[in-house]
Amino acid sequence: MLSVLSFSNIGWMYNWGDLSSAGIWKILTAVRGAWKQNTFVPMMLGGNCPSGVLGQVGGMLELAEQIDAGDSPDPSRIYLPVGSSCTISGLIVGAVLARHLGIKAFSNDDFQIVGCNVHPGIAWLDHTFDFHTNPVFGVIPLTISHSVKSACVALRDLGGPDIEADALEFVKTSVSIRTDQEVVGTYGAHTAMTRSVAKLYDAQGSVVDNAGETKHPLWVCGHFVGKALAPLLQDLKEQAADSSSNKISYMLWMTKSAVQPKGNEDEWTRFLKENDTIKQWANEGKAESLLRPGRVSTIDGLNSDYRAVMTYV
Repeated sequence: MLSVLSFSNIGWMYNWGDLSSAGIWKILTAVRGAWKQNTFVPMMLGGNCPSGVLGQVGGMLELAEQIDAGDSPDPSRIYLPVGSSCTISGLIVGAVLARHLGIKAFSNDDFQIVGCNVHPGIAWLDHTFDFHTNPVFGVIPLTISHSVKSACVALRDLGGPDIEADALEFVKTSVSIRTDQEVVGTYGAHTAMTRSVAKLYDAQGSVVDNAGETKHPLWVCGHFVGKALAPLLQDLKEQAADSSSNKISYMLWMTKSAVQPKGNEDEWTRFLKENDTIKQWANEGKAESLLRPGRVSTIDGLNSDYRAVMTYV
């Protein structure tokens, strides 16, 4: 949010938390303005729209080319957090498109994309009704079924192949949605399990490139990364203990940038003008990773408490 507030060219913006009549009017005005203008690309929550999903398709095709070239192992599973379902939908369409194009990738017979819920409400819907993957809910935006279909239609309209039927079949056979309560917990926060994984990474984790050269360290947040990394490590441990299992390769997929961008606007002054719900949310949040120190507090904090983790662009 602070990154967004630091830029002046982000179009129409509305922040949650204000449910007064004035606040509701603001969001209706913002939605109307977003859909009437021709300068920006309107996006749903999490960037979920055909353009956003196709962007993730491009990332999956890039991975497929790296696998085909021998620069990356061919994973048995790809784990990722699921919020708006934009990323996972793009990975699904990308895997199917890569196979359609004959790229030698995602060739394991039991290859799976494992989506790990980050929101307890959606996790309950998935656990109870298979909300994301059940075709019954395919008319509802932000579900995987709807997002996959919309992206396939856009791909076809742009002159690409028609892979909708194959993509929806892939959702049935090769997509697993995790709803583990001990992992999902509260939206935007660590659980005991994800916190322990984050501390383990702080102590032992490292980042190396394809040549084995150590790179700038990343961090495990409780909002997204930890909720996919914890199930991955848990499943990997179980597979390693199974002497009958074949050699496996699990991959963690995160599209969050290591760069937290900072524009030319004074985001702190703008943030202090936000409604009380947002400020309370910020004040209660904790920066737990030793690899990403910083805090945000509208009570006794300063912009210098967090700007060290931002990069001017």
